[in-house]
Amino acid sequence: MDETRRAILRWMTGVMEARGWSAGGWARLAGVTATNLTRFLRDPVMGSLPSADTLARLARIAGSEPRFLEDHAYGPVTRVPVLTLEQAHLFLDLGRKAGEEFLAGTLKAGAASVAMDSGTSRRAFALRIVSKSLDAAGVLPRDCVVLEPLDVLSPQPGDVVVTVGDGTICGYRFFPPHLMPVSTDPDCRPTAIDRAHVAGVAVQVVRALRM
Repeated sequence: MDETRRAILRWMTGVMEARGWSAGGWARLAGVTATNLTRFLRDPVMGSLPSADTLARLARIAGSEPRFLEDHAYGPVTRVPVLTLEQAHLFLDLGRKAGEEFLAGTLKAGAASVAMDSGTSRRAFALRIVSKSLDAAGVLPRDCVVLEPLDVLSPQPGDVVVTVGDGTICGYRFFPPHLMPVSTDPDCRPTAIDRAHVAGVAVQVVRALRM
């Protein structure tokens, strides 16, 4: 078996094992014909390879792609789910193990996600900022911020933290005893830490160039 087929086979079987998917189930989620997968999986040496379009559709759903280079050529990529405000409140009320299972479940269900090429915990998640509380510091409304919860990463003075409130997700600089906005909006004011629901410490900001 050549290295291209070996890489695709390793990726497909790994995704199906990790997600608990069948070939048919994965194909349905990706909007491709199941036979494109099953023919190759039944005979990876001689079976027809899935097309580039099929592989791309499968990769978008799986949140990963085949590795055609040796593992040492580039670091591992993990994905963290982008939660809604409601999901964030639910996750933050869960215990550690239940929270990890909740995040894994959202990824398995095909939720939006962010690729990370650096190590994150199994409790990392992302939220989309909806206010101008940090726009003067370069964190804009609709930016997606990857967070580690406080039980994983303790904030230090100057760190960016994200809060979840009633209908809003805001970013602040952490300067105890206050959370400080860096904003062009005069309505954004300092908030006492003990009055805020801090969801986590920001470790990466992702901006979509087109929405």
